[in-house]
Amino acid sequence: MGKRVYKDITIDGVTYANAEAIAKAKGVTVDAVHKALQRGTEHRIGNGHGGVEPMPVRIRGQVFSDAEAAAKHFGITANGIRQAIRCGREDRVGLAPTGPTANARAFKIGTLTFQSMREASIALGFKTDTYIAKVMRKGSARGKQRILAAAMKYAERLQAENPSVSRPQKNGLNTGVAGGCAP
Repeated sequence: MGKRVYKDITIDGVTYANAEAIAKAKGVTVDAVHKALQRGTEHRIGNGHGGVEPMPVRIRGQVFSDAEAAAKHFGITANGIRQAIRCGREDRVGLAPTGPTANARAFKIGTLTFQSMREASIALGFKTDTYIAKVMRKGSARGKQRILAAAMKYAERLQAENPSVSRPQKNGLNTGVAGGCAP
């Protein structure tokens, strides 16, 4: 077969005489123009976006132009979006975990109960989500005091937000179980 000759090529409404004219106008090589024309991706010549064609992403009914746009919206990485799509869980993107992880154990501080130490660290406002786990592992008395103080402030804040909820009582004694639920 003979060499393919590209003449009068229209890209984004502009007609170019040949591949060399496109290369000069877009600031790319003639080879790049030929490859793009062969692949049918001439609309992407010279825009700085190589690689695969961007794919629209739908998450919970909302359509995004590509994985990067979805990632920006949900505050995660584009690779996190792509991984969720590969695993078939794109509708879980950006939502809180549904339950504790496999290794999580309930963590109790006074009348408060959390699904895990991580959840407690976040709820109590510590800078890292591993703070409570580190304190408990090291056995730091000062750290435990900080956790207890934060838990007391958190309980007071919960009580102030919803004064109709009182501490659980059983025969006038505090049962120590959050929300009045049976253990």
